[in-house]
Amino acid sequence: MSPIPILVGPTGSGKTAAGLELARRQGADVLSADSRQVYKHLSVGTSKPEGAWRDDPDHPLKTYYAVDGVPHHLMDFLEPDQPFSAGRFARRAENLLAALAAAERPALLVGGTGLYLRALVDGLAPLPDRNDDFRKTLLARAERNGRAAVHAELAKIDPDAAAKIPPNNIARVVRALEVFHLTGQPLSRWQKEQTRPSTRTFAWFGLRWEKNELEKILEARCRRMVPGLLKETAALLEKGLPPDAPALQSLGYAAAIDVLNGKIPEEKFETDFFRETRLYVKRQLTWFRANPRIRWIDLAPPFKPERVAEKIQQLLRDASAAPGR
Repeated sequence: MSPIPILVGPTGSGKTAAGLELARRQGADVLSADSRQVYKHLSVGTSKPEGAWRDDPDHPLKTYYAVDGVPHHLMDFLEPDQPFSAGRFARRAENLLAALAAAERPALLVGGTGLYLRALVDGLAPLPDRNDDFRKTLLARAERNGRAAVHAELAKIDPDAAAKIPPNNIARVVRALEVFHLTGQPLSRWQKEQTRPSTRTFAWFGLRWEKNELEKILEARCRRMVPGLLKETAALLEKGLPPDAPALQSLGYAAAIDVLNGKIPEEKFETDFFRETRLYVKRQLTWFRANPRIRWIDLAPPFKPERVAEKIQQLLRDASAAPGR
């Protein structure tokens, strides 16, 4: 079988548009590897592409989220108060890939959540299930003492995990502490355990911008998103979604809640949002640079999705690309 393309890149790199163009050319379905675009009702803050659910009796999966007519999966299907994980993503993605392969329909993975892609391609350590009582205790402690205090607890027992997880990502901090609580072993040690990789073949491609150009893109993007992000956050809270809901742990939403509650001015929010986005992109790039399988496509303005799609098609045709898992 032909390798399944994986298109990665940091936030703002253009992978969504390039992936859509490639999928259209390949006649492929897109599987989103974005940990926040899985949620319904979160569009602005997650940069979810505009689309609509469609019933299609001729499609092997019968229903999908259509973006410009292209079937998308693992997107816009989960309520914002529901948790999601790399393990759940990997299982769902594998089932989708199997169904598409059985129907001889091409697939394409697009996203910036490296952990999700690693879970699918390389497998994950067999971690224990959630412990809701312990989680509630930690979340209450974070609310009382601050997220940095809970992150400091993690740094004492698992400095390797703490170095990779930012204090503001309370969901991942809590999970790391939960794993230690349930197993007596730090998360970082579990992640070094032997895992079972996928039997499928993948071809990795990444979009890469020169640093200054990417920062210009991010600054304009954040400034453009701020009004809509505040409005979207307010609407979610008005619907009764609690501030500690899993979906609201996404980049920007916690700070937006602080603006709405009068804790910080909107001007500071815009500045902090850009700073946090830059830090998030830095972590994404660190993750992807450590993956030697990625073939990088260097970009410069003006961005042309069709050129990226054409380049990837050329590499897929080129036997010297020799993609691997």
